[in-house]
Amino acid sequence: MDSLIFYIEADKSYVNMLESTKTFFGNRRVQISVQPEADPLTLDDLEEKANQNRASPVAYVLQENEFDEVARKLLNDDPIDREAYKR
Repeated sequence: MDSLIFYIEADKSYVNMLESTKTFFGNRRVQISVQPEADPLTLDDLEEKANQNRASPVAYVLQENEFDEVARKLLNDDPIDREAYKR
């Protein structure tokens, strides 16, 4: 499936964006999703999250074969039973 992604600042969007989409996809049906990008995490943010995770009483452990299965499910938007990995 072809896709076309515009990364633009909202206040700098341009009127030809719709025409560009029409040119690229022709008469095919398209889906347009508008969402703000998350601000990137700083090293301090990541360290804080890591410390919070270390202090959590809950731990999830994945063996190699389980990791592959969970990754596949995440990529396919399949449901995951988190309790099965709780250790």
